[in-house]
Amino acid sequence: MTALIMGVIAGVLAIFAERADALATGGQATPLGYINTYTWLLVSATLFGFAGAIITTEIQALIGLITMSNPLSWMWPIINLIFAITVGALALGFTRFRPQTKTSTKLLTMSTACAIMNIPMVYIVMVITLGLPHIIYLAALPMYITLQLIPSTLLAYLLIRTLKRSKVIS
Repeated sequence: MTALIMGVIAGVLAIFAERADALATGGQATPLGYINTYTWLLVSATLFGFAGAIITTEIQALIGLITMSNPLSWMWPIINLIFAITVGALALGFTRFRPQTKTSTKLLTMSTACAIMNIPMVYIVMVITLGLPHIIYLAALPMYITLQLIPSTLLAYLLIRTLKRSKVIS
């Protein structure tokens, strides 16, 4: 249930973030929406595992699709599912094989997996879907990898720490 609520929160925030991205870039880049989505993905996977990762990202993506918060909203359920399965599998692995792993290590591992997944996914979005030149993809890829590894990971860590300290989530 909490993963569903997180998905709704992420979806509401995405409405604003992705519209700001669309205004700033004409829908050609989604840095604010990206940070929002992958922050909540990391939080949900860390706290609720495989199912939580999928529920949160798919609810967020469906809200974006319904509200058409970005010209690429139709792609997010598919793209987010691929990332959620990857991160969810890692969360499941931590739960089963390394349950005592520190939150920071889990987040860094999952975020690094997302950063690696950016290589093909950003290509699919930018070159195949949008038809942008390959050089634009090469220029944008470091931005998305950096957004994943720094703000998304840091925000996820701060959110998890805040939620645990507040006793909202144990």
